[in-house]
Amino acid sequence: MADEQRISLNTLITHILDSYLEFEFIAPKVGFAPMQKSVLKDLFEAVPDEEKIKQIAIKAADDLIDSILIIYGKVDLDSVLSLISSRVRRSGFTLREFENGKSQEMTRVTRKLVMQHDVGYHWSLFSKTHIERLINNAGYAAKIEMTENSLIIEILERGEETGADSRGQLRTQF
Repeated sequence: MADEQRISLNTLITHILDSYLEFEFIAPKVGFAPMQKSVLKDLFEAVPDEEKIKQIAIKAADDLIDSILIIYGKVDLDSVLSLISSRVRRSGFTLREFENGKSQEMTRVTRKLVMQHDVGYHWSLFSKTHIERLINNAGYAAKIEMTENSLIIEILERGEETGADSRGQLRTQF
């Protein structure tokens, strides 16, 4: 495995231990549970009500605030993106991250993520709503486009529409 990643064995062991301590150790304690992709797809495709899927995604994102605090000690954009990245990668999905740029509307984009999941339209809808709410809860706005099996997430530069005040502090109480 170290050869595949072109890193030393010591570096690989350090990465594994860091990953375990950062996520795997605490994840079950804050309610995360592994699930087969096929089961996840079947569950989401069995729910035809798109508004219900969005409501569940928003509630799940809001409920996740306490877990982010326990895992990272703070709720900010970096901790939210770290959690998203950890969960996406551990689910076997593909995630690529790009920094800085402009959206088609010429809005300043601080980061861009592309996620590919192969779980279907309803999972895309859930993930789009969930991730957008998580990013909003961190004080940023996001523009998210989706297809049946992927998301393009653009995190926009902080502004008044993001829910943050002039000092960058969230107006939301949690």
